Amino acid sequence: VIRHPHAQSRLTMMAPSSPSRCGFRTPYYFLIQCAILLATFYTSQAFSANTAATTPGNKLKPTNSKNPQRVVIIGAGVGGLATAARVSSQLPNVEIIVLEKNDRNKLGGRCGSFDVKVDGVGNFRHERGPSLLLLKDEYELVFADCSDETTGDENAAKAYGLEMKQCIPAYQVIFEDGDTISLGFPRSKCSQGYSLEEIKQIQILEQESIAKFNSLEINGFQKWQEYLDTCAAFLDAGLPNFIEERLDLASLPAFLIEALREGGKRWPLQPHSSMLYSLFTSPKLLALASFQDLYVGLEPYANSRQFGGGVLRKSAPAVFGLLAALELHPSNDRAGVFAPIGGFRQVAESMHQLCLDRNVKFQFETSVTGCTDKGVHFITKNKKEGHTEKGFIAADLIICNADVPFATETITRPEISHEETLKDKESLYRETYDWNDKLDYSSGVIAFHWSTSQSVDALNTHNVFMSANTTCDAESSWAVLRGDATSVAQSSMKDRPFNFYVHRAGKTDASASPEGCDSIMVLVPCSTLARNKDMASMPREEAIEAYKQQFSADVVDDTRDAVLQRLSVLTGLENLKDAILHEVVDTPGTYADFYNVGAGVPFGLSHGLGQLSLTRPAAECKTHNNVMFVGASSRPGNGVPLVLIGSKQVAKKAVEKLKSMITQG
Repeated sequence: VIRHPHAQSRLTMMAPSSPSRCGFRTPYYFLIQCAILLATFYTSQAFSANTAATTPGNKLKPTNSKNPQRVVIIGAGVGGLATAARVSSQLPNVEIIVLEKNDRNKLGGRCGSFDVKVDGVGNFRHERGPSLLLLKDEYELVFADCSDETTGDENAAKAYGLEMKQCIPAYQVIFEDGDTISLGFPRSKCSQGYSLEEIKQIQILEQESIAKFNSLEINGFQKWQEYLDTCAAFLDAGLPNFIEERLDLASLPAFLIEALREGGKRWPLQPHSSMLYSLFTSPKLLALASFQDLYVGLEPYANSRQFGGGVLRKSAPAVFGLLAALELHPSNDRAGVFAPIGGFRQVAESMHQLCLDRNVKFQFETSVTGCTDKGVHFITKNKKEGHTEKGFIAADLIICNADVPFATETITRPEISHEETLKDKESLYRETYDWNDKLDYSSGVIAFHWSTSQSVDALNTHNVFMSANTTCDAESSWAVLRGDATSVAQSSMKDRPFNFYVHRAGKTDASASPEGCDSIMVLVPCSTLARNKDMASMPREEAIEAYKQQFSADVVDDTRDAVLQRLSVLTGLENLKDAILHEVVDTPGTYADFYNVGAGVPFGLSHGLGQLSLTRPAAECKTHNNVMFVGASSRPGNGVPLVLIGSKQVAKKAVEKLKSMITQG
């Protein structure tokens, strides 16, 4: 998922520190980081191998040994869908029930699309969550893992209607002064489904891109390629060892060679900016090399007010350059930006059908209000009768796809874990909204979904608008990740540096909008919701309405005006406002309402070293032996492909738990 933060307030920034001044290359600090890095590699493997054998959950007994086992999955997001499909494929006799708070139209949770019908014009499809697709093979693997036939991963996904097309180039980056550059040109273009004429145009764009790199800085393109090669080594080692929890010793030599190059200038645990300042001098090249840090809810710049330059919390360590390689490296086998034909709705629909074919049951408009050692309590909205109905489902195992920071404060709070000792039984049916505010979050988002009367040809499928006229502007444009939530939300964006992302679905998939029109999504990073502990016990609807007030109409209007002004640097977009037929606006309050996400953040917890790998919330619930977590805020992290990798890990542990219950029963 992409998000690009903007500065809501002008900050007085310190001059960027070099790696040596920050102390990252002193001998003792360097050796300590080496030890931490190697320990994390091997500890993660040992932890992964032994979790199933040591978790308290393995002491559980089936709810009724005479009846089939039952698994309840909370939430029909992609994490819940993929886990349901994988568990049911391995244990077909286990009953699996998915409970989803929203109606059928919001299947897939944040990974979904919605339609806008404009009278006399037609249907516009918009994405509410992710808009670009990475690690294509992880999507295909879900279907291959659940397939009875050896048709190949890609064919298994296509059999369920999931087709993915590579976007070439991957991005168009637009700076405040109107300067543009295209990024992401794979070496092999002929196999991507493009015509000879399209390939010719791509080659022209690629040559223009090379010339632009060299105009920004002497030998700019060569430096860019060297940077991507370093990031590819980080990717090849980081993906299997840290994310997939699969020890891959063969990837470590190249990783260490890149990490130790030039006296440690590319050391992966220093702040990202410390490495980039040793490679580039142009503020624009620095911006191009770091905008992906927002995927993981971090800024690239060292924070002199925090230990280690902030890498434990909100500053990205240099190793996250692997995201640039994942999207933009020309020859890495796993690199590339794709688009699902039919939108991300099709991803969810394909997985839903996969589940149905394996006898997974679904119940929509059903909000889980409490998990106990016996099962789940819920309320179902009866729209016809205009009231809600209480219910309970006994379960041997509960897999929670709800956002972890929300779930731990509401439906899996410690005091309700043991139903027999609970005095206030009615508390199991109270629907509330709250979250753990001791954790670090990605940025919030103000999203504009525009249905336009004209084709916006100046935009590519994926577009990033960046402020990088000066180094000070570039650093200030990330201020939203440092600012106080309330003050940032209330400040004006006019004449301030900020970054944002624009998606034009019709460039890759003509079915997204009527001919001659476009579906445009704009994502502007903003502050998160500011938690009010007094609202924790309020009825959910009242709390949500109160939180929505933190983003007033004036804030939304100010953001829209600033975005339209920045868009106007492109030819043909000078008067885009006049072409907007319909607008839908989402704020952190909207995301909290739709998806129960902590702090109203659609992208989950951030990924500082303090919330990465072993330090990120684990699959096993600390308060409920019969509950496991899967999703963006648990391991391995946010973004659809990481959630799918997490579903594979959780499904494996769930199957082991269920099998052990039968043995012990």
